[in-house]
Amino acid sequence: MSTEQRRLGRGLGSLLGSSAATPVGVNEGATEISLDRIVPNARQPRKHFDPVHMEELVSSIQRHGVLQAIVVRPLGDRFELVSGERRTRAARSAGRTTIPAVVRTDISDDQMLELALVENVQRQDLDAIERAQAFREMMSALSLTQEQVADMVGLKRSSVANLLRLLDLPEAVQTAVQRGLISMGHARALAGLPQADDQLGLLNRVVREEMSVRDTEKAVAERIRPKSVGKGVSSEGANGTPPWVTELEGRLREALGTKVSLNNQPGFKGSIHIEYYNRADLERLLDRLAPKPIV
Repeated sequence: MSTEQRRLGRGLGSLLGSSAATPVGVNEGATEISLDRIVPNARQPRKHFDPVHMEELVSSIQRHGVLQAIVVRPLGDRFELVSGERRTRAARSAGRTTIPAVVRTDISDDQMLELALVENVQRQDLDAIERAQAFREMMSALSLTQEQVADMVGLKRSSVANLLRLLDLPEAVQTAVQRGLISMGHARALAGLPQADDQLGLLNRVVREEMSVRDTEKAVAERIRPKSVGKGVSSEGANGTPPWVTELEGRLREALGTKVSLNNQPGFKGSIHIEYYNRADLERLLDRLAPKPIV
């Protein structure tokens, strides 16, 4: 287990309690609950479940049963799933009618997404896009800043910011990440190209030629590097954007942890567009760019 996963595991334990964060036998505080009475967690961040891993889990449950109880909370005459989405799906596929569950009455609405995210990352990694979408949802639903999300899941703020940047990429690039055609490193390199058409064009080449991340980074650098024209040197990249603008936008994104675009006009007049996603995110940017004077 990686350092990141250990940090996330501690987060899960603090939210669920130590008894729910470790394997729970069917005779250790768990109750057999009908699967028909369990409703899914609407804030479950995982949308795709690897079929091979699911088949392995189904086979294990058919042979040995569900060895670790899921966690639910009461919802009228039913129970809402807090953690254990994969086990619940696999138990249904294995033909079971009941599943061992720990019933918790002290789980608030605000904790549901955090619990689902941390539980998934601890037990089986979300892909980079799913994780980014979960972080964005946490920021929106819980009014959290990137720093707060990073602290909550045990990551550096820059790591959270880099993941969120992936959501600015074209859908085709995001899909390629989810399908395993390219890695997060490839996607981060493609994000260095400011135009979607260039990103998609290079994506096709990366997949077709099975380019490494390093080769992709070199290809991006070549596309934004100034090109010689006659005796002079052009100040624009292949897409018409000066390389210094692209480089400055990247520096601003890293420093502010959000999407930034720079519109430069002749005479170095223009504007800088900084995006924010909720009030808390706006206040975070204000604290960084224009902090209130200390009285």
